[in-house]
Amino acid sequence: MKKFNLFFRTALCGFICLLVANLAHAQQLSDQIHIHWRPAQTYAVDNQYSLQLILKNNSNQVANLQNFDLWFNSIFPIVDEKHTGYELTDENGNLFKVKFLQNQTLQPQDSIVIDFKSKYKMANASSIVNGFYFQNAKNPNQYFPVKNFHFVPITVPPVENKQFLAAVYDRNAEIKQASSLLLLPTPASLRKGKGQLEISQQITYSIDPSFPDALQSLQDFVFNQPGFSFAPAEKGKATIQIIKNAQLEKEAYSLDISQKAITIEASTDAGVFYALQSINSLIKVADQKADPSKIILPAVKIDDKPRFGYRGLMLDIARNFKDTKTIKKYIDIMAMYKLNTLHLHFIDDEGWRIEIPSLPELTEIGANRSPSFADGKSIQPAYGSGGVSSEKAFLSQADFIDLLQYAQKRHIEIIPEIETPGHARASIKAMETRYNRLMELGKPKEANQYLLHDFEDQSIYNSAQNWDDNVMNVALPSVYTFISTVIDDLKAMYVKAGLTMKTVSIGGDEVPNGVWEKSPKIKQLMDSLNFSSVNQVWPYYVAKVYDLANKKGVNIAGWEEIGMVNQGNGMVVNKELASTTMQLDVWNNVVGGGQEDLAYRLANAGYKTVFISSSNFYFDMAWNNRFDEPGLVWASLIDLYQAYSFLPESFFANINLYAKGKAFDKKHFNSSIRLNEKGRSNLIGVKGGLWSETILDEQRMDYMAFPRFFALAERAWSPVRSWESEVSFSKAKIDKEYGEFINRVGQEELPKLDLGFEGINYRLPGIGVKLINSKLCANLEYPGFDIYYSTDGSTPTKSSSKYSEPIVYDPSTTYTFLVIHENGRAGNAQVYSN
Repeated sequence: MKKFNLFFRTALCGFICLLVANLAHAQQLSDQIHIHWRPAQTYAVDNQYSLQLILKNNSNQVANLQNFDLWFNSIFPIVDEKHTGYELTDENGNLFKVKFLQNQTLQPQDSIVIDFKSKYKMANASSIVNGFYFQNAKNPNQYFPVKNFHFVPITVPPVENKQFLAAVYDRNAEIKQASSLLLLPTPASLRKGKGQLEISQQITYSIDPSFPDALQSLQDFVFNQPGFSFAPAEKGKATIQIIKNAQLEKEAYSLDISQKAITIEASTDAGVFYALQSINSLIKVADQKADPSKIILPAVKIDDKPRFGYRGLMLDIARNFKDTKTIKKYIDIMAMYKLNTLHLHFIDDEGWRIEIPSLPELTEIGANRSPSFADGKSIQPAYGSGGVSSEKAFLSQADFIDLLQYAQKRHIEIIPEIETPGHARASIKAMETRYNRLMELGKPKEANQYLLHDFEDQSIYNSAQNWDDNVMNVALPSVYTFISTVIDDLKAMYVKAGLTMKTVSIGGDEVPNGVWEKSPKIKQLMDSLNFSSVNQVWPYYVAKVYDLANKKGVNIAGWEEIGMVNQGNGMVVNKELASTTMQLDVWNNVVGGGQEDLAYRLANAGYKTVFISSSNFYFDMAWNNRFDEPGLVWASLIDLYQAYSFLPESFFANINLYAKGKAFDKKHFNSSIRLNEKGRSNLIGVKGGLWSETILDEQRMDYMAFPRFFALAERAWSPVRSWESEVSFSKAKIDKEYGEFINRVGQEELPKLDLGFEGINYRLPGIGVKLINSKLCANLEYPGFDIYYSTDGSTPTKSSSKYSEPIVYDPSTTYTFLVIHENGRAGNAQVYSN
């Protein structure tokens, strides 16, 4: 027995030593290996783009790669490669693996070059592979992120660079400097009075009892600096009077500021709230900075109401999670600019980000991305999450209830989105884990209760994000049990928040071709319903979920596809469901894609339609085609002018006639459907979207959202202009108003964000540079910021020369221009040289 114990202790000791050695080895690799990304010398050949990863041993010790695989994410598919020393494979979605085929070692300072190809051009730094980690092939629980990654930017020749900078300069110069708007968004009617009103210290008020929350709103949202006190006063003698006017529409208000008092009229709390936001907007930043304890307002008379009842923003917190602090910041900014709907996209293939008490696996598995995903206890890394486990990256019940109440106080409705039946991989994997656990316990009935896929389904498909297993099988009754349970749990959270859940989005977008075609369960369903085509399953599913939600007193929203059907030649408007109350969020108006009129076709058919124009309001799109500008490019390049130029009811009046390298004659769109009177009544709003595939943190989120967000606010609230039609459209008029708009944005709105939200990382303006009469001239996309420059090739600092007038040009000099914020934050440097 003693010999056995000695043997056991020796074996255990050996195992522990081996484990520690492996862990130490993996950690050592993480420290030793530096990875560089670069385009290959023969970058573009035959519509394929050749790229390289250089793995360098940057230490003074040999690096042994034996038994370790290198994993990473790529937002674009990569062609599988097999070479003498390694094999690169697509592991589903955006996860890729490099397996070393030999006893690969790297001597100190030695390198391995891994060649790979993509069918997609690397538009900018957002296209670069990321999320690197090493993992022990024999023990998946041993993994470490790569700490050192660098990339070589794709540059353009100096001549092409100068052409780009000159084009930016010319475009900036086209927009003439104009007087600033008095407030943003522009009200329906504004008349300037004489003089101004100065308010300090004690504020007297008279508030109609119909508005019990108005005083708190005054204190929270306008007079929220130390030093202000409040006292009631008789009507007609108060500094601020808030009067009930039942004749006004529910979000409308009247605001009269004289040299003596402020009078607000509204029919609802929302109207009062928006009047207060207008007061906020009228306060100049310079006055706020000079004396926060005093408020100075111009004398004005404003009569105002929103253009659209639905004014929204969609935030994707599924692909890369954002916490409650970040979401609250965006709710605050939405409220400042009179948006009233937050569409929370917290479920997708790559994550489930809200606690559902009845189904804890959804967050236990779906909110946990980990390299050890093969054990079924997590889902695979995605979009740069890499070798760091993301456990508990979700909103708890308490978090969501808090957000609901926070938003409601600011007159914002939160609409939750349950992505179905596509974009559902996180849901599917979580419920598969639940199934396996219960089957092991001998509980097949409970195991099948929420199962979302058919194990016998042999259908072959590939989703837009490169998944081959991300679609629910809608023939399974358990799919509807799942949706019903999730809706019930969400409804319960609204009740706990003192609210009613009116609408839930069921997603419904991008179900790929090939889905369900080889599923025995789908075949049984089709036979039972006498369906002749698998295409008939889609409208069946939508109608079934619509009825399910309606019985719970909840309306459904969804992406445009839920109002469409494939009749054999692609998706067309499904007129059979147009009389329902479902709401469609229509994004697909990509110029050149053939669906530019889709929002109008659906609205004309009778669907309540929200226009979330991917060509103008997808804020995850890149600003321009420079490598240092982050974002995707598939929908459009969207600078501030492109966002502002969106005309919701007359998209074709101001359509960008150049897309993806192809110019369009305006006649190309003659056959496109325009909005008719019925459609106009069904176009209930507009929305911006911020998808997070390329947005790993809050700083990048801010950069992509602002200042383009202000264009959304303007189009959502401000009245339709007389020139917003194809008959009366005037580029000169839109350019004039754009000049006023950007002056307001640069001089007031961005500085307001600085004052109200510490550390906000909005995009600083791009610089245009042009050689004119032997002098370098520079200008900005929007005003309010300073340009610094150097002439020695260095990056400018605040100690460098500040640009104030054209610079005499020396062809032998390298000029570097940079916008530097007063807080030291810098924009993208622009180099002008030969």
